[in-house]
Amino acid sequence: MNTGWTMIWNYTLPKERNVSARTPVIGKDQVVSIFHYDKKSFFESSVVALSKTDSRELWRHTIDHVATEPLIDDHGNIYVASFAGAVHAYAPDGSTLWTSAFGTRNVNVPVLSGDRIFIAETGGGSQKTWCLDKATGDVLWSHDTGGHAYRFLAHDGKIFHTAIVSGAKFGESTVHLLCIDQQSGNRLWSTTADQYHFNAAIVDGLLVWGARNAIHLYDAANGSLKASLAIPDGTAITSGPLVVGNRIIAGDDNSTIRVASLEKKGLLFKKPQLEAAWSQPLQGEIVGQPLYHQGQIFVLDDKGQIVGMDIDGTITTPTFGVGDGKCKGGGLAAENNLLAVATGRTVELYQN
Repeated sequence: MNTGWTMIWNYTLPKERNVSARTPVIGKDQVVSIFHYDKKSFFESSVVALSKTDSRELWRHTIDHVATEPLIDDHGNIYVASFAGAVHAYAPDGSTLWTSAFGTRNVNVPVLSGDRIFIAETGGGSQKTWCLDKATGDVLWSHDTGGHAYRFLAHDGKIFHTAIVSGAKFGESTVHLLCIDQQSGNRLWSTTADQYHFNAAIVDGLLVWGARNAIHLYDAANGSLKASLAIPDGTAITSGPLVVGNRIIAGDDNSTIRVASLEKKGLLFKKPQLEAAWSQPLQGEIVGQPLYHQGQIFVLDDKGQIVGMDIDGTITTPTFGVGDGKCKGGGLAAENNLLAVATGRTVELYQN
């Protein structure tokens, strides 16, 4: 267990007002972070690449509207989507590779898979999921999902995500779970659920889907429900799930980290079961996604505190804080002995 993290640099975005950060990414020689901010009559975002060694700005781009968290591929290229309905692609040196405008709706965090980028509309009036060519930004296909989408999962040539389809009256929305073929954009299966579902992960051919009131297991081949683990009524799994071995790490909107174990029981036909392993309440609301690194779980909260836990739930000490404690958005990224943390107008890089 390693608890000794030392800050090696701190960066603060200057000038802008009401700044919020996104989860950063770590490249070969740089940390790339995104900030969005209020320009009084409109929103704008900055994509900033910082030197790993000393926090120098290596390059910066300004883009319209609120940007999502960045993605980075195996070549170090960076991809950023904005609520203006565009994806921006940059080379590691900051030069623009392409900009693709594919719609006019707010969009969710895109997903990279092979030579393609997948992105879904989110918020009011959402209708479509899009597939773009990673090399050019050209639209390869679009799929009409009929509603608002949450962060989705790309796995084994398929996309899995939720679509919230509005009804005739307020409160009559229907939750659809979708599986779409990555190559063609054809829907492979669809099923409905009685509660909102948020993020998904995969383990042993099973979809682990965080939802309101429960964590669910679905057969990835056909969408059939295999098992559920209830959580306190009225709470929702909005951070994670993250799969580590047979452990499932997730955070809820009641500031609690929950870990479940996937078990398969039975004499002849082993049935999957989800069993609660432990839960740990935190002092602040969870920001971004939980991170598993060097045998520990790390979580950022809205007080700017980074909490580290062993896989058995023991909190490691000391817990360390970020910036001025006024956390607005952000998240964690790790590589080898480095931990990057973004929140508000601040990025910090730690080393152990």
